[in-house]
Amino acid sequence: MRSFLATLALALIISVAHAQSDQRLVDRYDKAVAAQNYTLALKSAKEINERYPDSATWNFNLGSMLARTDDPDGAIEALKKAADLGYTGTRSFEQSEDLDPLREDERFKSILRQVQRNAQARLNEYIAEAENHKPKTHIPNNTPESPALILALHGTGMTGTDMIDALKETADQLNMILIAPDALRPAGDGFSWTYRDESEWMVNHTINQAIEQHNIDPSQIHLVGFSQGANIALIMGQTHPNLFAGIIPICGHYEPQNASAKDSATLPPFYLLTGARDPWKKTYTLAKRDLTKSNTPVQVRMLAGKGHQIPTGPAGVKELVRAITWCQNNSTSD
Repeated sequence: MRSFLATLALALIISVAHAQSDQRLVDRYDKAVAAQNYTLALKSAKEINERYPDSATWNFNLGSMLARTDDPDGAIEALKKAADLGYTGTRSFEQSEDLDPLREDERFKSILRQVQRNAQARLNEYIAEAENHKPKTHIPNNTPESPALILALHGTGMTGTDMIDALKETADQLNMILIAPDALRPAGDGFSWTYRDESEWMVNHTINQAIEQHNIDPSQIHLVGFSQGANIALIMGQTHPNLFAGIIPICGHYEPQNASAKDSATLPPFYLLTGARDPWKKTYTLAKRDLTKSNTPVQVRMLAGKGHQIPTGPAGVKELVRAITWCQNNSTSD
């Protein structure tokens, strides 16, 4: 028995150590890409790929770095394997600057078509499940005949219930209906918005349902997101501007390359809310710069002493009410 327990303990130690080693490699890869040190990023991608040769994602990352470091044949081989393993990241294939050297290669075009087919099949499966999903809903007692809507998107590992709990007092004060769907892709104790096309579909579907079931005023829809949900809000406010009267991303991570607003689009107001100790707060400075260039009403609010968290308590409700009210006052929606 002692021998068995000792063996089990050793196996657990090795498993934990291996997981920690994996995370160090992933962190090193991410930091190298951010620093545009593609040689180091390629080295990390190769090491991870050797450990997980059947990972579609890491075959894609490996192919991206091989393309960056002038190895088109190696890149094509890795990207083909990613597609064969079921990779569905069409936007990564279509928009990533890493793959620009390959775009005229007929082999790359063929791989892209395969990835697009993979993505459509995966999205069809998601929609079949999502159509039966009933999002969490909170209806204040005194909502008007055609109420405004707060559509709330949770972060990774969270649920719609978490967003209802965090925002229901705000909804009550503003007499707005609050709806918070689950992302449906399991992550930890909750869910994750794993794919952008799925999150876009869910947001559009939830809005259409809310208008039909609750007589929502379509010109008064405010998109609130926390963490990963905030990232989606940042993107959808730019790519689907006509849907929203206001965007309130809480503790998001702004990445300008992930949004593609049309130059002629009039964007809704953005109220960027974050903690002064949040690790991604600096990206909101970039967001304000880019949004200001398009003459978009934008406000950045950093909460002193707060980190990566939704504002809570009476002070938190006050912040959230202020954010939505500011968007209402600066919206051009009819």
